[in-house]
Amino acid sequence: MASFRRGQTGCVIEGVIPILPTPFTEDGEIDMSSFLGAVEVAVRYKANGVAMFGMASEYYKLSDAERFQCTAALIQQVAGRIPAIISIVAHSTEVAIKNAKFAEKEGADAIMVLPPFFLIPEADSVRRHVLEVASVVSLPVILQYAPAQTGYPIAADSFAQLLEDAPNIACIKVDQLPAGPMVGELQGLGVDSIVGYMGIDLPHDYGCGAVGVMPTVSVVPAFVEIWKLLMGGDHRALVLHETVLPLLKFMMRSIEFLIASEKQLLEDRGVIRSKYCRRPSYTLNVTEQAELVEYASGVAPWLVKGNEKI
Repeated sequence: MASFRRGQTGCVIEGVIPILPTPFTEDGEIDMSSFLGAVEVAVRYKANGVAMFGMASEYYKLSDAERFQCTAALIQQVAGRIPAIISIVAHSTEVAIKNAKFAEKEGADAIMVLPPFFLIPEADSVRRHVLEVASVVSLPVILQYAPAQTGYPIAADSFAQLLEDAPNIACIKVDQLPAGPMVGELQGLGVDSIVGYMGIDLPHDYGCGAVGVMPTVSVVPAFVEIWKLLMGGDHRALVLHETVLPLLKFMMRSIEFLIASEKQLLEDRGVIRSKYCRRPSYTLNVTEQAELVEYASGVAPWLVKGNEKI
């Protein structure tokens, strides 16, 4: 089977690649200054890349014009220092193709394709969608697999066949718990994978063959260190992961809960100005806010901080 050789198109997709937030002002408009600040924080804390328009970016609450605006601003801010990955989330193939072409034209280093799932399209039409979007760019493509959120299960051998038909599909982002079985099955088929779900099982997933992880920005320092230790075979990776795991599990109760928690942390730590989430959204109650503060205080040295010289 023909497998993707990481880096053959100039973009190495591996390591810690946080999903960026979309900060808003209190009246619900995009706070571009805070957005660029979050990008800069990820770069300063030595993330291996950044990704925009994941579920934690509230992509489903943004207009097309806002996504184009954030894409251009992100790529300009990163300025080639680390890879910028743009998620293509449109449910129509025609729009997804336009968005993929725009991302490449603006200078994205890779795209991540979320297969269409609304109203449960037929498997063959989803396959054609992925292949058509991948075919219009020369960039590496990450294919996102999130069965719990999309209700759309896909078998590992189906992913392997997609890589046969679209050589620029670089890897699969596995957004499920547990991810290890799928990661291991994909590796056995010659397919690289990156794990999401806040890296809750990262040490195990790494052992199964995961080549990267996509957490949120707030926990980048912890994951950069964990990744370095894992690559060195250092048992302290497990110790540090266990240290931050209670916070990760607390945040990952649901996607909207994660978004609310992430924005609260980023506001508290001076990265963004407001924790506002576009409605409908989840609002942390008093008890949950106190719990978040407690969990975060226990791992404060491993969380990002705004306006800090590193």
